[in-house]
Amino acid sequence: MQAILETGGKQIKAMAGRFIDIEKLPQNKGDKVSLGNILMLISGKESKVGNPYIKGATVNGHIIETAKDDKVIVYKMRPKKRTRKKFGHRQWYTRVFIESIELDGKILAKAEKPVAKAKKQEEVEAGLKPDLTKPKKKTVKKKEE
Repeated sequence: MQAILETGGKQIKAMAGRFIDIEKLPQNKGDKVSLGNILMLISGKESKVGNPYIKGATVNGHIIETAKDDKVIVYKMRPKKRTRKKFGHRQWYTRVFIESIELDGKILAKAEKPVAKAKKQEEVEAGLKPDLTKPKKKTVKKKEE
């Protein structure tokens, strides 16, 4: 399930379980966020288009971080006039983890909870899953003459 949403004057594709970078929001790290300007919902071959927005559709998530983006260099030069100006700009953004996509209170897509490392280790020790964290060392036997 994907949702095309509008925020900060941009259209962004969001999927449950992934994060998106949007224009800076006033909330703090860890706060819940609900984005309501949903333009389109896509699920396989089915899609629902709003006019301009879909009523009752929301994308819910929480804020991971607020930081500055990479520097953009603005260089202005007038040829034959010996004037040059060089500026740098770093835009603020908010990284949001998408937890769920809802339509009229019904959850259409939900992010899977990450499995704890201890639980994975227990499965490896019990022999349910192979241990992929440590590569096996190859041993070479030398022939004696």
